[in-house]
Amino acid sequence: MLSLGVVALACGWRPGPAIAVSYRAYAEGLVQNLPKGASFRPDLEAELFAEANAYRRSQGKPPLKPSDLFLIPARAHAADMMVGNFVGHRASTGQEFDGRMRAFVGDVTRFPTLGENAARDTQKTPADKAKATSLFRQWVNSPPHRRALVSLDYIFVSTGVVQRGNNIYAVQIFFGTPREKGLFQ
Repeated sequence: MLSLGVVALACGWRPGPAIAVSYRAYAEGLVQNLPKGASFRPDLEAELFAEANAYRRSQGKPPLKPSDLFLIPARAHAADMMVGNFVGHRASTGQEFDGRMRAFVGDVTRFPTLGENAARDTQKTPADKAKATSLFRQWVNSPPHRRALVSLDYIFVSTGVVQRGNNIYAVQIFFGTPREKGLFQ
């Protein structure tokens, strides 16, 4: 049986704030059913992870560790931004960052630190390593995003990148060690 979110995505309908569709169902449906012509880019996810650690090294900070704990939320938000043609930390369904994370992990206070960087690159250049580097530079050139990149509070990162045409949308979710053991991969 398909959830309402999956059926809605298959029909091209997107939930509005008045519709009682859980964000998690919407996000998982979006990740499982990307619009035609869109695809996730694990190679560019790896590139952005490498860029983050290279930048941290250049700033004298320890490297981040990769984690799949927030991979679905990172990919879902990147895809949501792509579908809605926006960049930000609020989902098209109205959830702010903490609400989106709560949908996946319940009590977000288990994570002493949790943050996000989001960006897109819509230049008419190929969706390749150079485009990922250009997107990463947006974060470095933005003081709040740069602070997230080098924060010693963050130990792990999950990265999601989606491409449609030459456009890429990317999200990195940073977090520290969860308060409960066995929560992360």
